[in-house]
Amino acid sequence: MIYTQRIYYALAFIVISLGLLRWKPKLKWPVMIVYAAAVVYLTFLMRRPYRSARYLLDPFHAWRYVIRVTEKGLVLGSRSQLKVIVLNILLFVPFGYLLPLIWKRADRWWKVLLCGFAASLMIELLQLVTRYGMFDLDDLMHNTLGALLGWGCYLLLLRREE
Repeated sequence: MIYTQRIYYALAFIVISLGLLRWKPKLKWPVMIVYAAAVVYLTFLMRRPYRSARYLLDPFHAWRYVIRVTEKGLVLGSRSQLKVIVLNILLFVPFGYLLPLIWKRADRWWKVLLCGFAASLMIELLQLVTRYGMFDLDDLMHNTLGALLGWGCYLLLLRREE
């Protein structure tokens, strides 16, 4: 239930902020500040530290819980794990459309992809060092995908021809 609620909050933020930015592009900095505060809260402040550093370097491990191969074929496994994946993707969608608005040099998809990867890597490393969360390779991949999807939102809804 809690993951579903967070997905709704994330989608609401994305829709509202995209609408605001389309209507009033000058609101890019206030939206960015709210987004950055939400990321810090969700990735560090709402957690308790582990006793020791934790990491998970097994790529696509989360998907193995979501998609199961049985004698009947592919079946949906853990819905809660699927929601965690969706949340990790949605967490970085605003990054992908805000970055080109606040930094004009982020004018290509690959630049947003690299910056999204770098920002996610920084978060994952900080979680490892501070023990507020764990370093998870899947989170890194899902966050980077979210930044790329955000770039698509930027192209479709926010890009201004100059």
